[in-house]
Formats: sequence, C-alpha cells, structure tokens
Amino acid sequence: MRHLIPLFVIFLLAACNTTKIPKERVNVDPQEVVTDYPIPVMTFDKVFHDFGTVKRGEKRETTFSYTNTGTADLQIEIVTSCHCTSLDYSTEPLAPGEKDVIKAVFDSSDKTESELIDITIILSSTNPKTGYPIVEEVKFTFDIEE
Repeated sequence: MRHLIPLFVIFLLAACNTTKIPKERVNVDPQEVVTDYPIPVMTFDKVFHDFGTVKRGEKRETTFSYTNTGTADLQIEIVTSCHCTSLDYSTEPLAPGEKDVIKAVFDSSDKTESELIDITIILSSTNPKTGYPIVEEVKFTFDIEE
C-alpha cells in the first residue's frame, strides 16, 4: 500500500502537466507557413512607430497597416495595449491578399517618462505546428516633455 501512494502522486502530477501554455510570443513566420494547412499571416507595412517628443497631455495617433499574406482568412480576436492607448480594429474576417489597419491613439496625460509601448494582436486562428494562438506585436515609442 505504501508503494502505491508515491505512484499515485507521480501519476497525478503528470496528468496535471498537459495544458499548453505559451512561454513566449508565438509568431508565424511567412517563410515557415505550413502549406498542408491553411493559415493566416499578418504582414505589416511597419511594426514600429516613433512619435518623437510629445507634450504631456497631448494625444497622437498612428496606424499599422497589414496584409493577410497567408492561405486562410485572418480574423483578429483581440488587440490590447496599456491604458494610455485606445485601439480601433476590425474583427471581420480578412481574405488572403486583403489589407486592413489597426488605429492606435496614444494619450500622454498620465505619462511622466519616455516609454516603449507594445500592442499585442491575438488572432482567432492557431498555429497548426504548435496548437498555440497566433500572436503578433507592434510597438511605438515617445519622448515625454513636461
């Protein structure tokens, strides 16, 4: 009986370790698209924007244009960033070859120092190689002036 308890504990721990949780950002590289499976690929015109010097309290906006260069419809699940950034984007499916934009409006009212801000884009699709959601990222930076 005392030999069964350690075996039960090992079995229980092994069974609890089956969840797929990504440890880092999982991007789909257009060069690595699996042709056996239809998959969307976001190709951005730019992935970085520099607002330059921004006066505290000022609002600035930019857009991140992208094309679906994949082989399946691209559908955004959610786009998220810090509370200083409002985002406007479509959740409608985008066919291969079609283009769209993500509009970001930055409000510097609560900022006291320069920063690099990440905008995370999570697609409805998963990477067929890993089973993880397809995640993309764009960034912007600014220098704050009081």
